[in-house]
Amino acid sequence: MLYMSEPTVVVRNWRDPDPHVGHESAIIWSIFRQRNAENSAPQNCLEHLTGLVKHALQGGQNSNLHQHDQVEQFYYVLKGSGEALIGEERFPVRAGSAAYLPPGVPHQFFAAPEEGWVEHLVVSCPVQREGSSSARVVNWREVLSETGAHGAAVGWPLLEAVDEPEPVTGQPCLLGFYYLTRQGLVRGKAADLHTHDDKEQVYYITEGWGTMIAGDEIYRIGEGDVVYLPRDVPHQILNEDCDGWLSYLIIS
Repeated sequence: MLYMSEPTVVVRNWRDPDPHVGHESAIIWSIFRQRNAENSAPQNCLEHLTGLVKHALQGGQNSNLHQHDQVEQFYYVLKGSGEALIGEERFPVRAGSAAYLPPGVPHQFFAAPEEGWVEHLVVSCPVQREGSSSARVVNWREVLSETGAHGAAVGWPLLEAVDEPEPVTGQPCLLGFYYLTRQGLVRGKAADLHTHDDKEQVYYITEGWGTMIAGDEIYRIGEGDVVYLPRDVPHQILNEDCDGWLSYLIIS
């Protein structure tokens, strides 16, 4: 019988895996996958989420039309612009946009022809409960910032659960995820040290550099780094010496 080890903190950069081509014309880097008793590679660490990958599309190209039953996803555009087809509606997206894809709904990504490359994250989560949702698209620049939730971090709530008991300003659409938010720290500031006993999290660093304290370890992190945090791991992120913003996504 194969036993799965306890989940641990994993830090890697999206550039670490070798890319492959999928979904017709997307160049794909697989960053994290769900835990697998047959393959104990560190990147197979997710307990509840099923995948976190990065896609790159050359300007004028598109992915294939497809859908996922019992799985919801969101795109987060890191670079460039294009359109996300969700169901029968096409939504314009650009760097900083999050596009929510409900389970069972056909979707497709179109890169704008004038852009050299469009890069976006694709994050997947199973939906194991009754309920329905609808497509949502929001850009962090359109969201009012908030402070006080995590120390000195400035936050931009993007997506949140449909039944969040304490709703914030994110779009209420998620059925399996808890939330997606963007945060930032200026030089000399830090988020608070805290722990989640009910959710795993992934931090994706979008700009700048800083320090992540996770459990008993200290990690130097920068643009493109991705940190997996299992439940019950105390963690804190700090911007000690980056003159610009240390900005990052928190996927829960």
